[in-house]
Amino acid sequence: MNEWLFANYRLRSMGRGKHSFELHTHAQYEIYCFHSGDCKYLIHNTIYDLQPGDIIIMDGLTAHRANPSLFTPYERSIVHFSPQWIEPVLESLGMSEWLAPFKEMNNSLLRGGEGPEREAIYGGIKQIVHLTADHRTSNESEVEAELKLLAASILLHVFKLSKTANGKLVMPKSEKDLHVEKTAAYIQTHFKQKVTLDDISAALSISKFYLSRVFKEVTGITVMEYVMDCRLNQVKYELEMNPEKVLTNVAVEAGFESPAHFSRFFKKKVGMTPSEYRRQKQSGRERNG
Repeated sequence: MNEWLFANYRLRSMGRGKHSFELHTHAQYEIYCFHSGDCKYLIHNTIYDLQPGDIIIMDGLTAHRANPSLFTPYERSIVHFSPQWIEPVLESLGMSEWLAPFKEMNNSLLRGGEGPEREAIYGGIKQIVHLTADHRTSNESEVEAELKLLAASILLHVFKLSKTANGKLVMPKSEKDLHVEKTAAYIQTHFKQKVTLDDISAALSISKFYLSRVFKEVTGITVMEYVMDCRLNQVKYELEMNPEKVLTNVAVEAGFESPAHFSRFFKKKVGMTPSEYRRQKQSGRERNG
């Protein structure tokens, strides 16, 4: 069931601790609810300075990363779900449009503070967490049916919010955030090529020392770590979506200098070899397909 639905309710941490908050992607759609703390959120090349009550809706395949403060408790709820898993339910209700915000709003922030719609979303996530924790002792088909109803209810409230909240909210940006967004945009365009800090600095006409400091301050990672994470996410996507593609070609096309470096980096970051990762993803698809 984890391939189709995953949730955390009011997950709380101080600083980063054991949570790495790495730049990542996933095949599922995501609803992210920010409850409290001090956090900047990077999605692709956009920085969001979060406020309590903010909800972000994401397609999942766009690289994203939270950068919470080291000194403030950070609390959030999330739910990941496969659109293929919930679509038949929405179609049977005649409400396929409830997925429209994820397809049309392109990774957007819904802002507006607390309210009944948000409370309904939080409550649905809480119930999903309880059900998935207890499903081993219950009738699995009944649990899955209840989970689908809960997910559909959450999507209804997200859909309502998307019609009233400003999905493309225009917020004032600090100079630092603007520099970071320009840097991230440049990297997203060029990470498959050989790219250095000097290249980025020259292209954007920004001192590389200032750029390095500001990028780490805003995102929590260095410029070159971001480059490598972009390459890694591209590789993971290719391994999952193009299972017949030769590993060497996957690595080179994503910008890795050599297959050996690619293999070492992948194993260190993911905890398994690229071949093992591909087999795991294919096995999951076969079980659920």
